Amino acid sequence: MVGGGQAERAGDDTVRAARSPGGRFLARGGFVFVGLLHLIVAYLALRVALGGRAALGGAQHADQSGAVGAIASAPGGLLVLWAGAVCCAALALWWVSEAILDARRPSSGTWDVLMSAGKATLFLAVGGLFLSYALGAGPDSREKAQEITATILAAPGGQLVLFAIGTVLVGAGVYYVWRGVTREFLGQEVHAHGRARRPVAAVGVFGYAAKGVALAIVGILVAVATARHDPSESTGLDGALRGLAAQPYGAWLLGAVALGLACFGIYSMARAKYGTI
Repeated sequence: MVGGGQAERAGDDTVRAARSPGGRFLARGGFVFVGLLHLIVAYLALRVALGGRAALGGAQHADQSGAVGAIASAPGGLLVLWAGAVCCAALALWWVSEAILDARRPSSGTWDVLMSAGKATLFLAVGGLFLSYALGAGPDSREKAQEITATILAAPGGQLVLFAIGTVLVGAGVYYVWRGVTREFLGQEVHAHGRARRPVAAVGVFGYAAKGVALAIVGILVAVATARHDPSESTGLDGALRGLAAQPYGAWLLGAVALGLACFGIYSMARAKYGTI
C-alpha cells in the first residue's frame, strides 16, 4: 500500500509538471524541433536524389543524426541543440503523463497506454540525440545501426528478434500511410480551423504517407539483413533513402519522399500551434 501510494503521488507530480504552463510551452517547442529535423533530412535526401552528397555543414548521412550534425556545425548550433534536448524531453514527459492518465481512465485500454508510452520513448530518443551532440559525442547512425544489428544477431534467438523488429517497422510504415490517406490525424492530433485547416491537412496527408514509405523501407532492410545474416545490410534511414535512389526512377521516387518528409516537418511544426496539447 505504501509503495502504491508513493507511485501514485509520483504519477501525480509527473502529470502536474508535464501539464503546467511551462511544461506545455516546452512540449509544443518539441514539435518545432522534430519538424526541423525532418526538414533537414528532407534537404539531405533531396541532395542524394539530385546525385550529390548528403552534406550540409557537419552532416554525413541523410537521416536524423545527419540533421542534428548539421545543426551542431551551424553558428549558434550548441544553443539550438540544448534547446532541442530540453523541449523534446518536455514533450516526452507530456506523453508519459498521458500514459499515466490513460492507465487511470476507465475508457482507455492497454493499447492506449502502450501508444502513449511508445510516443514518449520516441521523443525521448530524439531528445537524447540532441543531447549527445550537445555533449560532443554524436553517434554515426549508420555504424550504430550495423553495430546493434550485429549484437542482436549474435545473441540466442537474435534472428527472430530482428525479424520481429523489421516486421514492426514495416507495419508502422503501413500504418503511417493509412493514417495519412484516411486523414485520421485531423481532430485527434491537430485542431486547425479556418484558412489553416486545408494547408495543415495537405502537409499532414503527404507527410504521413512519405514517412510511412521511409519506415517500411528501413524495416525491409532489417529483414534482409536478418535473412542474409549480414549486419551491413541494416543501414538505417540513410541506407534506405540511398537504396531507393538506386532503383529505376529512384531519383524521382526519392525526390517525392524528400518532399513528403519536408511536409511532415511542416506538419510537426504546425502541431506546435494547433496540436492537442
